[in-house]
Amino acid sequence: MSDQSKNVGHASRFGNIGWAIAALLGIFTGVSLMALGFLGNLVGGLLLAGCLAGWLTLGGYWLLNKAVIDPAGDAIGRILVPAGGSTPSVAQHSNIEAMEARGQYAEAAAAYRAVITSQPQDIVACEKLGQLALRQLKDYDTALFAYRQAEHRSTEPKRKLGYAMLVAGIYRDNLKDYGKAMVELRRIVSVYPDAPNRQRLSAEVDELKALHFENQ
Repeated sequence: MSDQSKNVGHASRFGNIGWAIAALLGIFTGVSLMALGFLGNLVGGLLLAGCLAGWLTLGGYWLLNKAVIDPAGDAIGRILVPAGGSTPSVAQHSNIEAMEARGQYAEAAAAYRAVITSQPQDIVACEKLGQLALRQLKDYDTALFAYRQAEHRSTEPKRKLGYAMLVAGIYRDNLKDYGKAMVELRRIVSVYPDAPNRQRLSAEVDELKALHFENQ
């Protein structure tokens, strides 16, 4: 949202209520001043006191709106909908999920690929494409592409490691390509030296080496 549209929103929020109240208070203040001459100081003074309280309340609302409510609303908006392409479009993903629900798996996969291409920071689309390719399409090359993209885009070491492990698992369990599974596990051990299961991964490389040579 542009700064101009934000300002319009702020003006309308105050304008629809605040300016109407201000107009009424202005009329009431004028009537109260006239009442001083016709109804006496006591009645006119009470009316003016009521007007003063109204003006103070209106001014307090305006200050609260500008100092607290608007900044808080803007901050929440930035949290829920960050600027740029860092988060996926909820509506966009919902449309693709609807394709999946209708069984249009190939179309959904193509749509996720398009999102991945157009949104360089969208990790959710990578995850969804990987799951769709593994579970429904049995398209392991597409699943590998999706999880490699997710690993590349993620900035969290634990998540990056998880995506890398998924890639190695696809080579090992789905494609039965033990040679490439070994390559991936060696890469994981090298790139992620702090991996909690690093020793187990090194042992698994030796196990896969034996399976690889058995199949040759």
